[in-house]
Amino acid sequence: MKETKENTSQDDIPGSQLSAVDEKSYGSNYKKHLFMQYKLCVEMADRTSSRRITANNFFLSVNTVLVAVIGALSRLGSISISYSLLWAIIASVAGVLFCLCWATTIRRYRDLNNAKFNVINAIEKKLPASAFTSEWKYLCRGKNADEYRHLTAVEYWVPMIFAALYVLLIIVVSILSWNFLSHGLLDP
Repeated sequence: MKETKENTSQDDIPGSQLSAVDEKSYGSNYKKHLFMQYKLCVEMADRTSSRRITANNFFLSVNTVLVAVIGALSRLGSISISYSLLWAIIASVAGVLFCLCWATTIRRYRDLNNAKFNVINAIEKKLPASAFTSEWKYLCRGKNADEYRHLTAVEYWVPMIFAALYVLLIIVVSILSWNFLSHGLLDP
């Protein structure tokens, strides 16, 4: 299996150690405090996932509004074709930029979640059970891990599809504008 960010373990990070103090030096509350930190890490990973969903909902809403605006502008074409085409291009460029921000946000949340789960998995090595590590093993059992699609890979396609539609719209509107201008149907 090739090495990717998704399967980088705590041990692969140079100079890092999970435990600042060993169990013996820490004292009798070591396991209790380790479990409390584990629960905190799991809760923070869950909160990060919730923030990720909220961010995706925001970007999806913005794109939905932009598509609605572009649709409304196309209906106003009979009033002022030149302004409708100009605003359609401006809205599409804004859409592409929002999609790039959205894709970057998805990648950053993926990296943050990977780091959080690497820490969770490292803590699980010191606990009686390894729920998250086992869950991933069961999920990929009998499958080539490279073929398993992470949610992030699927999630990443949504802004890319929107961006492709915006770029296509920019091209189509530019061609229409050029044709209208060359035939004297638009005011320059």
